[in-house]
Amino acid sequence: MRRSKIDIVVDVLEVTKNGVNKTAIVYKTNLNFRLADKYLLLLEKQGLLEKKSDKYFTSDKGKIFLGKAKDLTMQLENIIEKGKENTLQNGTPMPKPKEMTLSYETSLQKSQDMMLQNKIPIERAREITIHSETPIQMVG
Repeated sequence: MRRSKIDIVVDVLEVTKNGVNKTAIVYKTNLNFRLADKYLLLLEKQGLLEKKSDKYFTSDKGKIFLGKAKDLTMQLENIIEKGKENTLQNGTPMPKPKEMTLSYETSLQKSQDMMLQNKIPIERAREITIHSETPIQMVG
């Protein structure tokens, strides 16, 4: 099964948390050098990754993003598990709703600015929930 772009971004940010060179990123994320270059450039431009000498490090902003991405993944997995639990005893799945609403947190920059203003440590960033006015609509 192919990975999504967000899965690749999460993999790169996870690998670079302690600082690694490009070759290590390629091998640990199972990317080729061309794709690794593409993602490294994208993540640097977004401020999620920093390059110091020949090593790449996940920035503070990248660590916040990584935490939010993991939280969202857990929420989606919980929704999927609940769907599996809602099957009838004979194995026939329950009818699925046409739409499902999933709330998410405000933009990364706004959350980061709030945390910096309030001097909230990065470890607590995932505990803060600020609901956006526009929920994600998933059509099933």
